[in-house]
Amino acid sequence: MLSSVRFKFGSAPGLPALEVPTPPSVTIFVGPNNSGKSEALREIISIFSNSNPHSKIIEQITFSEFTELEANAELDAITDKPRAYEVAQAGCRFVKLPQGRNQISEQAFLQGLQRPNEKRYEFISQYAERCIVSLDGSSRIHLINPQGRGDLKYPESLLARLITDDKRRTSLRKLIFEATNLMFTLDASVGDQIQVRFGETEPPDERALSEETLQYMREARGINEVSDGIKAFAGILLQLHAGTPKVFVVDEPEAFLHPSLAFKLGKELSRGAEEEGKHVFASTHSAHFLMGAIASGATVNVIRLTYVGGVGTARLLKSNDLRVLMKDPLLRSVGVLEGLFYDAVVVGEGNADRAFYQEINERLLSCLDKRGIPHALFLNADNKQTIPRILTPLRQLGIPVAGIVDLDVLKDGGSEWTKQLNAVGIPPGEHDAYANRRLTVLKSLLAAAKDFNKDGGLGLLLGAEAETGANLLSDLRRNGLFVVPRGEVENWLSSLVVERSKNGWLRGIFERMGSDPRSDKYIRPSDGDVWDFMGEIAEWMMNPNRRGIPS
Repeated sequence: MLSSVRFKFGSAPGLPALEVPTPPSVTIFVGPNNSGKSEALREIISIFSNSNPHSKIIEQITFSEFTELEANAELDAITDKPRAYEVAQAGCRFVKLPQGRNQISEQAFLQGLQRPNEKRYEFISQYAERCIVSLDGSSRIHLINPQGRGDLKYPESLLARLITDDKRRTSLRKLIFEATNLMFTLDASVGDQIQVRFGETEPPDERALSEETLQYMREARGINEVSDGIKAFAGILLQLHAGTPKVFVVDEPEAFLHPSLAFKLGKELSRGAEEEGKHVFASTHSAHFLMGAIASGATVNVIRLTYVGGVGTARLLKSNDLRVLMKDPLLRSVGVLEGLFYDAVVVGEGNADRAFYQEINERLLSCLDKRGIPHALFLNADNKQTIPRILTPLRQLGIPVAGIVDLDVLKDGGSEWTKQLNAVGIPPGEHDAYANRRLTVLKSLLAAAKDFNKDGGLGLLLGAEAETGANLLSDLRRNGLFVVPRGEVENWLSSLVVERSKNGWLRGIFERMGSDPRSDKYIRPSDGDVWDFMGEIAEWMMNPNRRGIPS
């Protein structure tokens, strides 16, 4: 039904607008808060109602053209026989679509299907707008509410269609049981309604009213006896597998769901969309839902949206790149995939570094200090040598991620130094020059002190040697690699009397910094020191023309 979606912008300012093919599959919007994810879904819905005058994210949806044979087959498939006392006008038919039943002109309908982009109004008004459903938080919980049974010879409601389709009902029950350990069951024994119940064992024939079936329904749980998460999970899969809409829009499908259930929903929603030939558009803040979608093996479009300073970006993320984040034990253990949902990521050498720099940033933000980095995720590597393993894949996804390393990174020559340069996007043609500069500064530092990392860092150098060292660190900062000029993280806030050894430093520095902002002893941001260092990182993050991020 859909061929492609074109956005109003691309992966960076000045680059071509993104256009992605959309075969039956799942398209997932990720990104930080206020990046346009939910707005993109609303604009897709508005396109299907011929009302999209002021779009900000989506430029256009291109519909797939039906062949003459396909158009006639689709018309035959949705044709509904006239009911009692109904008479179709000449050249018209009654058709039954997901959002209702009406009478259409055969010729206009077929022309719309065969030329949907040329005859957009006719195609959308007669067909497309009836083939889309939006599942917001409340609606997906209520999808499994009791529904009218009606005339089962002509089933109308979702549950009526499902109770007359043994194959789909059995398949859906299996999917829900694997995720929740509860048996999804339909109870048609109450008045003229069909109710959903959840049993502990396989139900007897739901279409029979035997004593065995009635007893089973008495003992099974009603929908008010299960969590909203289970209701939402079952409701979405019910609509996907038993519903007839061809396009689904789901905002934050992970709402109400435990992480493991979010993973399973992402996996089944992606696989089911491909199997059922349906298009699903979703926005998410859940790494678990995203991992499930990627793990499904189905075709998944993951599009990261950002909107900073009035400038929007849209970048298609390659599934193979995302699988790297999922499968690498180091990346998975530190939660790298969470970086997709933040404006910025900062990576320190270890957990103590991460905790300290995160606390510095929090205090800057709490004081509304411009040196703070809003909406930032702080991660830790295992050591400075593993920082490139985190920076590289995140930057390939277009995420502004900065690395913070101690000054002794200059001791790492050869391939280790090259890895740092590659990770922050310094062109290979400049690597030899950076290698020579590293060696020059290192020799000066070693001549000044045996352990320059602890004894003062660049402050040990004078004159031209100091300028050479400062210039090297400045050029690295331009590409998002921030080297501690004082040597190591433990040297920050040197005015505080605290044990500076690796083992007890973090606990000691936090105690001296204080925890109560009302206290006179609480350490607040000031000029210089680590506060300015964090401000330099913020400045790089907020620069839309920052270096080191692949376009």
